Amino acid sequence: MIDIKEMVGKPQTIKEVNSAMLERLIYERGPLSKPQLAKLTGLSLPTVGKLVDDLYDQQCVCQVGLTGSHAGRKAKLYAIDRNKGCLVTLYYSWGKFICRIADISGRIIAESTYPLLTDDHDSATASTLSAIDDMIKKAPSQVKSIGIGVPGAVLPNGLISGIPKIEAWEGFNLTELLKSRYSVDIWVENDVKLAAVGYYYANLEKEYDHLVYIYVGNGMGSGIIINKKLLRGANNFAGELGFMAPLDGRKSDKPYTAHGGYLEFQMRQFINYEREEFESSIQPEQRQKLVNFLASAAANYVAVLNPNAIVLGGEAFGGDSSELIEEIKHRMTLYTAAGSMPEIVRDESPDTGIDGLVSTCRIGLNTRTQLVQEGGV
Repeated sequence: MIDIKEMVGKPQTIKEVNSAMLERLIYERGPLSKPQLAKLTGLSLPTVGKLVDDLYDQQCVCQVGLTGSHAGRKAKLYAIDRNKGCLVTLYYSWGKFICRIADISGRIIAESTYPLLTDDHDSATASTLSAIDDMIKKAPSQVKSIGIGVPGAVLPNGLISGIPKIEAWEGFNLTELLKSRYSVDIWVENDVKLAAVGYYYANLEKEYDHLVYIYVGNGMGSGIIINKKLLRGANNFAGELGFMAPLDGRKSDKPYTAHGGYLEFQMRQFINYEREEFESSIQPEQRQKLVNFLASAAANYVAVLNPNAIVLGGEAFGGDSSELIEEIKHRMTLYTAAGSMPEIVRDESPDTGIDGLVSTCRIGLNTRTQLVQEGGV
């Protein structure tokens, strides 16, 4: 990551940033001509011409035709060559990996499901590598990036923490293992953070700057978007909703961290991990407890982060959950000032998490240099 202050007096750094910006625009809006890119970026046409020529020479982009059918000189159009490479992604869900192969524009080429064996460390690792190897065999072009979404926090040094669904990986550096085995870009990220990214960029990017995605189903978690950027925190632990502690003054010596945190431990009365499902029918008293847990957590996020929207996703909000959501919204009004109440949105797609993983791999592969500036994306 490059701080904008460090760019002063460093032409090569500025060139890399501009090149990455152009490549990302071609990814997202292509095919585009050099004049169109100059207009979109504010860069001079000669600068854009030289940078696009470099991208073409490096086979990062390809020519796909000419602009318009009108008379006069036509400009060449540039796009991303989908055959340049592809992405392999694995997203954990209820004891299995949902896997996709996508080309570098994000178009899905193939999908498969593989079991994740969690009896011990060796089984979990072997079944993961087997799934990756099988997906690589199915890839129609060279694999450029491998991404995995896991139900735990991935610390900056690559160690996985707070992952009761795959206890054998607690303290394990999956990133390091994959980098030693595969000579491609590697991304290992928390599953709910990926869901936040997937939902935000697919639905709310143009409308909002701040979002909280709350997942309740196979555990609990959240992803936080602030100023259009994923918030990870000092140790990538931001958003670990299951670890939210009680605020009622009660004392307990129970080691909740071994169960995914206090709040996730409490949610186990509503989740049947053996049957891999969220309990759809619960007694009225239990239902009120569920509503209060979720409304309290959402209201606390409003008090601390003041998001534009809170997205509710996961099995708890599947099927006919509109009444449950309305109850949560009503309960939140008891805790949240009216002027600060965010929009409450339900995520109805089962693919939001893996969509976010594909996007993360795509953008990571594309953006070789990331510019950090206030309010930047």
